[in-house]
Amino acid sequence: MKKIPSIKSLQKKAESLWKEYCLLRDGRFCRVRLHYPELKITHSDIYQVDHCISRQNKHTFLEVANGTVICSNCNLAKNNKNKSVDRAINEIVIKREGKEVYERMVELDQSCGANFNWSKRWWLEGQIKILEEMIKGVLLAKSYFKEQEKLNG
Repeated sequence: MKKIPSIKSLQKKAESLWKEYCLLRDGRFCRVRLHYPELKITHSDIYQVDHCISRQNKHTFLEVANGTVICSNCNLAKNNKNKSVDRAINEIVIKREGKEVYERMVELDQSCGANFNWSKRWWLEGQIKILEEMIKGVLLAKSYFKEQEKLNG
């Protein structure tokens, strides 16, 4: 008999897929370092996926628009209320996703209560399927562009 995964394991799987997608999209490089080299911060070679909107908000927790790859030192600086790093991450998200998407996430953060779907099996399984499809799409696109590079020499 197939074991039914727990809600906690579905949440962890969804978060893992969210991270995987963001790492595939952004690469393993600190986006703050890339876009804002003038910021006075010593970057590390340990990369994490940061939630622009707090990870406490489960309405935006699994939105790929809310994830950005940064180094552990930028993440620590952000968590220690470094406004420059926080603003840089916000600007990166706005440039990548568009102002409307960013403002929608901020509005969700300010106006929504608990996301009761966060503990519902059907919702988590749906999010997992969506993220798996998105990852497949990124991998297919990367494969296509590699083939095009080979052909164009």
